Amino acid sequence: MVQNRQGKLADWFEGLKRQVARSRVFLRFGLIAVLAATTLGLVAIRSEAQTPIMVPSTTDHVIWGELFKPDSEPIMRVSSGDVIQMETISHEVILPDQGNTVDFLTKAGIKASDILSDQLAVKARVPKSGPGPHVITGPVYVEGAEPGDVLEVKTLQLDYRVPYGVISNRHGKGSLPNEYPQGDAQIYTKVIPLDTAREVGIFRPENDLPDLEIPLYPFMGIMGVVPADPEETVNSVPPGAYGGNIDIKHLTAGSSLYLPVQVPGALFYSGDPHCAQGNGEVALTAIECSLTPTFELTVHKDMSLNGPVGETPESWLAIGLDEDLDEAMKASVREYLRIVNDQYGLTKPDALLYASAAIDFEVSQVVDIVKGIHGVIPKAAFAPLDK
Repeated sequence: MVQNRQGKLADWFEGLKRQVARSRVFLRFGLIAVLAATTLGLVAIRSEAQTPIMVPSTTDHVIWGELFKPDSEPIMRVSSGDVIQMETISHEVILPDQGNTVDFLTKAGIKASDILSDQLAVKARVPKSGPGPHVITGPVYVEGAEPGDVLEVKTLQLDYRVPYGVISNRHGKGSLPNEYPQGDAQIYTKVIPLDTAREVGIFRPENDLPDLEIPLYPFMGIMGVVPADPEETVNSVPPGAYGGNIDIKHLTAGSSLYLPVQVPGALFYSGDPHCAQGNGEVALTAIECSLTPTFELTVHKDMSLNGPVGETPESWLAIGLDEDLDEAMKASVREYLRIVNDQYGLTKPDALLYASAAIDFEVSQVVDIVKGIHGVIPKAAFAPLDK
């Protein structure tokens, strides 16, 4: 489980309650509380004490390389407000350019007994039906969700499934596609052992330098609803108004992603689990690792969105997506202006000036065909305007 990174639990909980009190969207939709559950000193964020509905990553519950389509048969139906625990599988270590999965991992020091059997089953029995690399679990039909509604995907908890992850750079991909990997290499890939007790990944340099430690900050790279246009489902890589592969590292435990529902039932899915990612994701991948996220799925009838919006206890995330990074930046700034105007009443001209002095716009990723920018809007900064 994800450890508490915000100091003492009491201080963290009181701060979270203050943030909830300030958040008009939470008040608007009647969210009662966010509870903290502790087990053996580890902290998981839960909004209700209910038993999650299990969604296992069996071969009949996943697809590989594409997104689910509007006519995809749901693997289960849930009600608005239900909590699901959805197993997800990393595509890294099962792609053809990494060779034999067991050999690849054991040569890097991973015990054969620690290799996720679900990964091996997917490699052996699930056809790769699209050009994307991702293995995606779903879809889940949410009762009452209709086009025009908004599905809130609240990440309550993230559990590690295996003690390893992988970072990869491939020829023709990443932020420097014509420069790396070096020489004639088609792939440069590295297994990252995970010390989940200390919440770090071990990065071992190739030239015998001392190991480096990467703090783990797990999140789901792909969370989405099925797009209405089947043409948008053929590749799992590009994100869109439906969410999908948005790769925003802030969307960890305690965060919410709001998605405009495109088809009846929303048909929610998730995949591309990450243990840590730097903004930009410049090599091509984050630390790709298999996770079990716990989600709360809530349908909002009185919200209207044109694209995804993120929220953490501390901030709003104004998401801009476009194949052109400049256009993604414009989209993110426009979304920031909308959020601040809607939530706090600040005029858009004033909000633009304020942003120039006080708002950070971060590059989510530049490697997924459609690039992403997210503006981080601190709620505390606008507290004097919150009604």
